[in-house]
Amino acid sequence: MSYERESGGEMEGEELAFCNASGRLLVKSLDKERSFAEAVDDFRRLEEEFVVRGCDSDFHVLETRRRIAELILTLAQSKRPPLEVCREAWEDIVRLGFSGREREYTMTWFFADCCRYDENPEEGLAVLLPLVAELERGLEEARATQSDTDFYEYHLEPLLKQRDELLAQQRGEQIPGKRTRRIDEARDSDPDEDGTP
Repeated sequence: MSYERESGGEMEGEELAFCNASGRLLVKSLDKERSFAEAVDDFRRLEEEFVVRGCDSDFHVLETRRRIAELILTLAQSKRPPLEVCREAWEDIVRLGFSGREREYTMTWFFADCCRYDENPEEGLAVLLPLVAELERGLEEARATQSDTDFYEYHLEPLLKQRDELLAQQRGEQIPGKRTRRIDEARDSDPDEDGTP
């Protein structure tokens, strides 16, 4: 796969085929009837298929594995498997390394949200706070040099919101409009519950 194309260039060949196949698989996997485990199995098969057929260098193998790991964590954030499973997906991404800063910010947000859902704010804050500090430093430097601040503001906003939710949770506060596993399990066990958050 050619991940070294010019910025804004067209995808082609195996890269385009991988993106199309992984996109279709993500949509299929988000169906309520599909379990997280089934989806992970499908993504692992796709990974092996493209590592064999479309990767002509170690870098391409690594990048394919990164993309699959990112898709699995994305799915975990949506499907809500146990936190241990989300943690495994997160650790897989960390082991492989992030393909860029933007992906690191997004994947960190996803894992921190998994931690929030399972009411484990300390673990979420442990991964989130270093990135918040890094982005805040970058924002201050950009302001000091009168450089463009859009990048920092764009990425900082959702991370700050997630941080504030985790800090509130750490203080024992209920976060309005946010589900947790405990709330969902209580709702599922109460036949009189109307299903509204």
